Amino acid sequence: MIDVLWQYIMIFLMAATPWFEILLVIPIGVGMGLEPFLVALVSFAGNFLPILLIVWLLNWFQTTAYYARYKKRREEKMTTKDTPSRGQRVFQKYGLPGLAILGPLVTGIHLATVMALSLKVGKLSTTVWMGASLFIWTVGLTFASVYALETVVRLFG
Repeated sequence: MIDVLWQYIMIFLMAATPWFEILLVIPIGVGMGLEPFLVALVSFAGNFLPILLIVWLLNWFQTTAYYARYKKRREEKMTTKDTPSRGQRVFQKYGLPGLAILGPLVTGIHLATVMALSLKVGKLSTTVWMGASLFIWTVGLTFASVYALETVVRLFG
């Protein structure tokens, strides 16, 4: 019992780790023989809770005097020659929904959240879109992992 609990705790922690996230965690958990529904639930929670923390911390940080000084210096240095990052290009082309859906593939969902907030997207919109994206990815990856495992077992079992 303790071993299984420990495995789900590790799934949670790995899902919360940037760039590791659900893209790897769900297939690993399902491949280990853990209950797919619980793997999905724990992975979603592990990936979504840091998003809530990022939104809250960034909101708090933007109220500090340090941020005001940083913003002023950044505006003075900014030129029109600054090239946009990959996430900014995705945002410019597809907006917040595109950034949220492509975030796990392009930058990781945590960095996509930071980008959205730094591009002046609202906290609630960012949280909702990132949560919806994670939900879609979680369901899709869980089904894909379960059926891929069943196919492998059927072929080689």
